[in-house]
Amino acid sequence: MGQSSDEANAPVAGQFALPLSATFGLGDRVRKKSGAAWQGQVVGWYCTKLTPEGYAVESESHPGSVQIYPVAALERVA
Repeated sequence: MGQSSDEANAPVAGQFALPLSATFGLGDRVRKKSGAAWQGQVVGWYCTKLTPEGYAVESESHPGSVQIYPVAALERVA
């Protein structure tokens, strides 16, 4: 709130690039290794103090639905 739409959508240089050593790239097909099933395409990534490498995955079964997972929870789908 309080930002113009141009300011809110303006990219900030250097802050939103995938890490150089990323396990998965945007568009890669992945699935959860265990627990509740989730398979789809990588649509983003994130990092926190507890999760230095995590990914946002859009479901193939439910387009538009996105879940985030640490890299250790995911595996590549052929």
